[in-house]
Amino acid sequence: MKKTILKLSIISCCLSLCLAACHYDKKGSSEVVKSDKFVDIGTHSLRVILSDIPSKYTIILEAGGGNFSEVYKEIQDTLAKITGMRVMSYDRSGFGQSELGPESFTAIDEVDALKKCLEVQGFKNNYILVGHSYGGFLNQLFTLRYPELVKGLVLIDPMNVEFVDSFGLDNLNAVTPYFENPTENYEKAGNRMVDNFSVICKRLRGYELPTDIPVLLITSGNPPVPDIWRKCHEEMVMNSENHKMIIAEGNNHDILMENPELVLNTVIELTKIIKKE
Repeated sequence: MKKTILKLSIISCCLSLCLAACHYDKKGSSEVVKSDKFVDIGTHSLRVILSDIPSKYTIILEAGGGNFSEVYKEIQDTLAKITGMRVMSYDRSGFGQSELGPESFTAIDEVDALKKCLEVQGFKNNYILVGHSYGGFLNQLFTLRYPELVKGLVLIDPMNVEFVDSFGLDNLNAVTPYFENPTENYEKAGNRMVDNFSVICKRLRGYELPTDIPVLLITSGNPPVPDIWRKCHEEMVMNSENHKMIIAEGNNHDILMENPELVLNTVIELTKIIKKE
């Protein structure tokens, strides 16, 4: 019964958001200025795709492990137009068109690089973080390090410490791609991510998402490890009424590719919650 109610609620939410989008198109708003640029963060440069619009908020789209800004291209501009908020996607160090950066570069460095990238552009607070898989893991770390800067989170089938500890880091590494003789930047960056994965696990172990900010967690309808994955996501959102889980029925882990509309609507819903505060 509860599952049926949840499904109906999600359907109703999606319909209302679609109507809101239509209403937006009719009334118009500030023009979105699109740019594709490189931002120098001191140690190296990151490629940034910005859908800019006058706003106190910045929505940051974080790709999953091994992916980059390309995965958000279908929804980025639409998200800016509908929400009236600035939206930024980017290529993490070594992926896409971004430079590799220092040889030793942990998840903590990744998070600090993003913060620096935002600050250089003049965006210093009021962040709304959206992250898929490993990107959702980085969102959690960013929120741990800079809780005062984050206004809300959309976590898309996120990696989390509870899963790593239940499944086993060795088991996870066994199914994660690793390049024996890396030559390309993305290969080196991928290996670097695997080699330093324990760093983010250690830092986030025991951490709980802040109870006072809204968090919407989308979990796959067909989870990669059925007996563990969903349970870990449920535990992530169980400690606050501000945290909710949405089941992407029929979708696998790659929700961004399979159901971009659900991701779009979920982020829009989060921005509505934030604006009401």
